[in-house]
Amino acid sequence: MLVAVEDTGVGIDEGKVDQLFNAFFTTKPGGMGMGLSISRSIIERHGGRIWGLPNAGHGATFHFALPGIRHPE
Repeated sequence: MLVAVEDTGVGIDEGKVDQLFNAFFTTKPGGMGMGLSISRSIIERHGGRIWGLPNAGHGATFHFALPGIRHPE
Protein backbone atom coordinates (compact mmCIF):
# COMPACT_ATOMS: atom_id res chain seq x y z
CA MET A 1 0.00 0.00 0.00
CA LEU A 2 1.27 3.48 -0.88
CA VAL A 3 -0.25 6.67 0.55
CA ALA A 4 0.65 10.21 -0.52
CA VAL A 5 -0.43 13.38 1.28
CA GLU A 6 0.13 16.70 -0.47
CA ASP A 7 -0.20 20.21 0.92
CA THR A 8 0.17 23.71 -0.49
CA GLY A 9 2.00 25.31 2.45
CA VAL A 10 5.45 26.88 2.51
CA GLY A 11 7.11 23.60 1.51
CA ILE A 12 10.39 22.00 2.49
CA ASP A 13 13.82 23.49 2.02
CA GLU A 14 15.60 20.99 -0.24
CA GLY A 15 18.72 21.34 1.92
CA LYS A 16 16.79 20.06 4.95
CA VAL A 17 14.95 17.08 3.44
CA ASP A 18 17.45 14.65 5.00
CA GLN A 19 16.71 16.05 8.48
CA LEU A 20 12.89 15.95 8.37
CA PHE A 21 12.54 12.70 10.29
CA ASN A 22 15.20 13.41 12.93
CA ALA A 23 13.87 13.78 16.45
CA PHE A 24 13.63 17.43 17.55
CA PHE A 25 14.14 18.83 14.04
CA THR A 26 11.40 21.38 13.32
CA THR A 27 10.67 24.05 10.77
CA LYS A 28 7.95 25.66 12.89
CA PRO A 29 8.53 28.34 15.51
CA GLY A 30 7.76 26.66 18.82
CA GLY A 31 7.52 23.22 17.20
CA MET A 32 8.66 20.13 19.09
CA GLY A 33 10.01 18.19 16.11
CA MET A 34 8.61 14.85 17.21
CA GLY A 35 5.68 14.14 14.87
CA LEU A 36 7.57 12.93 11.81
CA SER A 37 10.10 11.05 13.93
CA ILE A 38 7.30 9.17 15.70
CA SER A 39 5.54 8.54 12.38
CA ARG A 40 8.72 7.05 10.94
CA SER A 41 9.15 4.77 13.96
CA ILE A 42 5.61 3.43 13.64
CA ILE A 43 5.78 2.91 9.89
CA GLU A 44 9.20 1.25 10.01
CA ARG A 45 8.05 -1.01 12.85
CA HIS A 46 5.42 -2.32 10.43
CA GLY A 47 7.98 -2.93 7.68
CA GLY A 48 7.26 0.28 5.78
CA ARG A 49 9.03 3.39 4.63
CA ILE A 50 8.18 7.13 4.80
CA TRP A 51 9.65 10.08 2.91
CA GLY A 52 8.84 13.67 2.02
CA LEU A 53 9.66 15.82 -0.98
CA PRO A 54 9.14 19.48 -1.83
CA ASN A 55 6.57 20.20 -4.52
CA ALA A 56 7.35 22.37 -7.51
CA GLY A 57 6.16 25.80 -6.42
CA HIS A 58 4.53 25.54 -2.99
CA GLY A 59 3.97 22.76 -0.52
CA ALA A 60 5.29 19.29 0.01
CA THR A 61 4.21 15.72 -0.51
CA PHE A 62 4.77 13.03 2.09
CA HIS A 63 4.58 9.37 1.08
CA PHE A 64 4.52 6.21 3.07
CA ALA A 65 4.49 2.62 1.90
CA LEU A 66 3.50 -0.43 3.91
CA PRO A 67 3.83 -4.05 2.86
CA GLY A 68 0.64 -5.79 1.81
CA ILE A 69 -1.39 -7.59 4.45
CA ARG A 70 -2.24 -11.18 3.66
CA HIS A 71 -5.47 -12.55 5.06
CA PRO A 72 -5.63 -16.19 6.10
CA GLU A 73 -7.49 -18.35 3.60
